[in-house]
Amino acid sequence: MNRMVLRVLGYGVGLFLVGHLAACSSVDVPQPTPLKPLEPLLSVSEVWQAPLGGEVGDGLRMAAHDNLLAAATLDGLLRVIDTETGETRWSAQSETALIAGVGFDGKRVAAIDTENGLQVFEAGKHLWTARLPARSYTQPLLAGGRVFVLLSDRRVGAFDADTGAQLWLRRYADSTLVLAHPGLLAAVANTLAVGLGERFSAINPDNGALLWSTPLVRPRGIDELERLADWVSGAVFAGTRVCGQAFQNAVGCIDLATRRAEWTVPSSGVNGLAGDVAALYSIDATGKISAMKTDSGASIWTQRDLLLRGLTAPLLLGQTIAIGDFAGYVHWLSRTDGQIMTRMSTDGSPIVGAPLLVNGTAVAVTKQGTVYAWRPQ
Repeated sequence: MNRMVLRVLGYGVGLFLVGHLAACSSVDVPQPTPLKPLEPLLSVSEVWQAPLGGEVGDGLRMAAHDNLLAAATLDGLLRVIDTETGETRWSAQSETALIAGVGFDGKRVAAIDTENGLQVFEAGKHLWTARLPARSYTQPLLAGGRVFVLLSDRRVGAFDADTGAQLWLRRYADSTLVLAHPGLLAAVANTLAVGLGERFSAINPDNGALLWSTPLVRPRGIDELERLADWVSGAVFAGTRVCGQAFQNAVGCIDLATRRAEWTVPSSGVNGLAGDVAALYSIDATGKISAMKTDSGASIWTQRDLLLRGLTAPLLLGQTIAIGDFAGYVHWLSRTDGQIMTRMSTDGSPIVGAPLLVNGTAVAVTKQGTVYAWRPQ
């Protein structure tokens, strides 16, 4: 079956295309909101920088375990970094360029290469490669001595982390339209949580059996493109709820007890959420940041000072949230009212993926390939 791949344009590419079209017409193009002068209300100190040695693509997200951080570059260089010092614990080189990753369990690092190979490394050595039957755009998940993958044709697979032996591979749905964007693949207790299209699905990690599945939204539209509403990476598990973003459709929560959607709020966002049992934080396609009550979706506040700045998904950090932008800034906002409290600069290239919190240290990686670490005072 022919399969159409829908790619989410990076901010720079999208801006170039819009600008080119504007040059051919007289239409005014919306510009990124200029940053306002800021009197810092929060003290944040940079504690280290760690160059990776290559460019980082949108599908190459970082992963953390204890005080270690794993990251990779498009040309296949992988590093495991000590988040206390910024020093490299070990590194490895893939012979093939990488497209998605990384997965990390504190010991092994997994990534997907451009030839549909699932590669696993440990202590600087290549352990094994398993050929996948379809492309994956989602970070592999390492848990329980296994490596799990979510494929673009709605298949999920499990491999032995030591040997690369395939344990199971199942298809749960089919679609001729594929979202080339990191999707939901997470371990929750003894269950594999997977986004299969607009459905949140609970899968038995031992054999791939589908335990239950329910949609967050009911897609509407006259064609497949309009009906596309895949779960994207970055779900929030808050008490008895799982909350997430359906691609360019809505944010909402599912009650894990009744296995039904409790509420949804329209949202054009393409990245995931941050939050807890009290509040959720999301960002739409224009860069509007919204805080809402986790139990109802009721609005708490909205922030519009960072419109069209190519914002990442947010990171929940104490009483603040941290968000990266296309110009390499990381902004810290108050959870209470959305006020921008401080910002930190990097190398001027876009922040890739959401910042991570590792043992009290906030880390972010830029497209040019440098990891930055900060600690709020």
